[in-house]
Amino acid sequence: MKILIKHRIRFAAALLTFFLVSGCSETFLDINTDPNNPSEATLDLVMPAIQVGYVSAFLRDVERASAAIVDQVHSGDYGRWRLTESDFNNAWKGLYTESLADIEVVIAQAEESEQLAYAGMAKIQKAYIYSLLVDLWGDVPFQEAMDALNPVYDPGADIYPQLFTLIDEGMADLEAGGVIQAGADMIYGGDKAKWNKMANSLKLKMLLQTRKVDPTASAVGISAILNSGLYITANEEDFQFQFGSGIAPQNAHPYWVQDYNTSSRAGLQSNSFFVKLRGGSPRRPGDYTNISANVRYGVEDPRLRYYFYRQVGGLPEGHASIPCDLNQIGCFFQYTGEGYLGRDRGDNSVGPADGAEYTAYGVYPVGGLFDADQFKQATVNDGTGSGIFPMITNFMMKFALAEATLTLEVPGDARAYLEEGMRASILKVMNVGDLLAAPPTEFKPADEAINLYINTVLAKYDAADAAGKLEVVMDQAYVALFGNGIEAYNNYRRTGYPKLMPVVDNNEAGPFPRRLVYVVDEIGANANVPKDYSVSNPVFWDK
Repeated sequence: MKILIKHRIRFAAALLTFFLVSGCSETFLDINTDPNNPSEATLDLVMPAIQVGYVSAFLRDVERASAAIVDQVHSGDYGRWRLTESDFNNAWKGLYTESLADIEVVIAQAEESEQLAYAGMAKIQKAYIYSLLVDLWGDVPFQEAMDALNPVYDPGADIYPQLFTLIDEGMADLEAGGVIQAGADMIYGGDKAKWNKMANSLKLKMLLQTRKVDPTASAVGISAILNSGLYITANEEDFQFQFGSGIAPQNAHPYWVQDYNTSSRAGLQSNSFFVKLRGGSPRRPGDYTNISANVRYGVEDPRLRYYFYRQVGGLPEGHASIPCDLNQIGCFFQYTGEGYLGRDRGDNSVGPADGAEYTAYGVYPVGGLFDADQFKQATVNDGTGSGIFPMITNFMMKFALAEATLTLEVPGDARAYLEEGMRASILKVMNVGDLLAAPPTEFKPADEAINLYINTVLAKYDAADAAGKLEVVMDQAYVALFGNGIEAYNNYRRTGYPKLMPVVDNNEAGPFPRRLVYVVDEIGANANVPKDYSVSNPVFWDK
């Protein structure tokens, strides 16, 4: 793989042409200067392109695959744990040849021009990208990634410590001074205080990720961050990407484009995730028997109508979309009732053309419709697509601290963190919904319903043993992470929770992927790709 550092300035050429032409006359006739190919990138223009680039690379196939692996969504072969070397080719190239390459340009130019705040922001995002590359693939190109024809693959265990150093360098650069223009930062609008909190939150997440490798170091590091208070503690500080609206040009959330475009619908939801949010009670006797009593809450999740939009209110038994009745165990399409139509885990059989009937993404996180019993087909005229990609959030920090107090010598009240995490998630979901598609009063979750749900979960937590308490925490993190299956996949590999439904019997499943497969372009061109790239080979922290 040849990683090329290149300036992808997009709109910058036209702007720079204007400034060059309208500037001082002695440069106007300089025939050695091509205004359409400026020799230096404009930091204010390159940084937003970087952010769009890595969000796009992670959110499409990588997030979708991760979510399907742990049954947050349905996605054919991904849900059957059958990954191919072509699945993530575009994401890999986008991260290395675009986002990471451009980050190196920003760091070099920002340091040279003494705009250190930009260098700091770039280094923190570089650490975030590489941390996920290690989490997902294990050993990846790092030291030679930007300048070698066939870069070596550094062990993930060697990369992680260097990322902590990189984060500290980024925070020091932010502290050194300089202003980040609001328009140069699509995530925090140039707010350096929020970038510092994100940086420490990333460290906390990575320390928790490696708690089984070095429990003492994880406990000490997490405790220090906790005592500093310098991490994400409010929803307003969340590290997330906000999408625009519309298809032409396409700047809306890609899952909204996918689900609300009647000519190219491809997304399907997970029946077992419906069951979980509807209270954990199976529709039919014998279904979902492996769901632990610890996480069968028996009450509807307040986020249900925000997460999912039903295009129909119900389907009669014998309908083509449910080719067996509701009392038959083992139905390929295990319809859960009341219009919640998805697919069973890993089911890849050919089904009916039910694009106008299956349950679509709702208003959170993709910017679709709130489910107020409209029961009409979703189209591109519905919703806005102005959704989000939640990368590191307040609720994630709360659940992480709950896990840390249960598994490490970290001071704190895990039960309190659990409650705070639930409330932060529900509030975030409702705020996004209110902003994009305010629900009718009669459908908006009342305080009583929210408190009933939270108190029911807390009662399950109180009644559980030590392992059960961790299960409840991770189950709630799993539900809150709808829209970021990457972190749900990380959590599952680290803790074993939530317990997953088996793949349906009518299809052969592969082994559970402890990591993603390397991409075909690398395997075919780079002799340094590790020889053992089986998905059964875990990443370094997965013990």
